[in-house]
Order: sequence, then structure tokens, then C-alpha cells
Amino acid sequence: MLSDCFSRIGEGVAELVAPTRCAGCERQGAVFCERCRLQAAADYHPLTACPRCGGPYGALTCTECWDTEFSFQACCALGLLDGPLSRAVVLLKDGGEQRLATVLGQLLAARIKRMWGDWADAVCWVPASRAAIRRRGFDHAALLADRVAQCLGVPAHPALQRVRSTELRGLGKAERAQVTRGFHAARRVHGNIVLIDDVFTSGATAQAATDALLLAGAAAVRIAVLARTW
Repeated sequence: MLSDCFSRIGEGVAELVAPTRCAGCERQGAVFCERCRLQAAADYHPLTACPRCGGPYGALTCTECWDTEFSFQACCALGLLDGPLSRAVVLLKDGGEQRLATVLGQLLAARIKRMWGDWADAVCWVPASRAAIRRRGFDHAALLADRVAQCLGVPAHPALQRVRSTELRGLGKAERAQVTRGFHAARRVHGNIVLIDDVFTSGATAQAATDALLLAGAAAVRIAVLARTW
């Protein structure tokens, strides 16, 4: 009880010294304000998005994945990698703002619930590389997955591990597919799995992770990400 009291006092002092500002617009008050949440939602609508890869305008014919075979069943995103959401993802990953994992994880869980109901039996995540975890001090995807799992009322399993790490930024679709083969090795899993990642670009990482989960016993895999590139 006394420790909780001191903790709240410390948080209050911290707010006075360095007030919380929105990751999307830097307004004071919330780590991701309501205005930025609404903007992220307005920029991306699930009804017009591709149900397979999450491409924002691919509900009928998706130019992003029409010639691609995926092992995962579906993909949903919280929004586009643009504007406030893009800034929030960067601040979570590279700015060390771990509170965003709670807020964004909650929003992503609500999106999953609206689209897929109670389909999920468990949540897994695409783990960050060891070098990234050493640099940041935490695995942002694990934090996100924990929050999503709590909101969905299912367990979060650390089923995947990287067997090698390759920088994917700047690589094209074909190059990503090549370097992410055998990207993950999975522990044993069961049932329907929602796989959490921060960004969906080409789907190469999601595909490699899905293949590992299916080999490890998953009945089916669906992908849920914070942001979809376009």
C-alpha cells in the first residue's frame, strides 16, 4: 500500500517535470490522443481492405497480393503506416515509449475482436532480433502481444524465435521473401493463432513465421499488425 502511494507520487512528479505528450501530435495529456486515434481509423477502413493481406483498397481485387500465395488465412491492421500512427510505431520501437504498447495493443485487440470475434485460441508474436532487444532493452512485439492477449482473454505464447537476423528495410518484395526463409523456429502450439507484428510490408516475415507455426501444430494463423505500408 505504501509502495503504491510512493509510486503514484513519483508518477505525479514526473508528469510535472516532463508532461506526457501524444506520440502522434505532441499535444500534452495522453500518450496517443483521441484525435490521433480517430485519424488513424479514418485513414484505413477494414471493409475496403484486402482480407488476405490487409492492403487498404483490396477488398475486391488486391493488386498487392493477387499473385502471391500466403499460408496465413487473413490479415488485419490498425491503420496505415502514415501520420500519427507511423510516428507512434517509431516512438514505441526506437523511442522507448513502452506505454504505447498498452494503448496500441488495446486498439489492435478491439480491431481483431470486431473482425474475427472469438476465433483466436492464442496469440503469438514476431520477435525482435537479439541485437534490437539489446539496443532497446525490450521486445516491443512481445509487449504488444501481451496486451492483445489480455484484451482477447487468451494466452500469449513465446512460440517463435529467430534463427537468423537480417535487416529488411530497403529490400524489395522478392528479396524479402528470399532472406526470410527459415526465419523462425517455433515451439509446439495448438489451435487458432493470431500472430502480432508491428508493420506488414510485403508479407515475407509473416509468411515465414506462419510456416513455422503451422509446422509446430497450429490449426490456422491470422496476422494482426499495427500498421500496413502502402
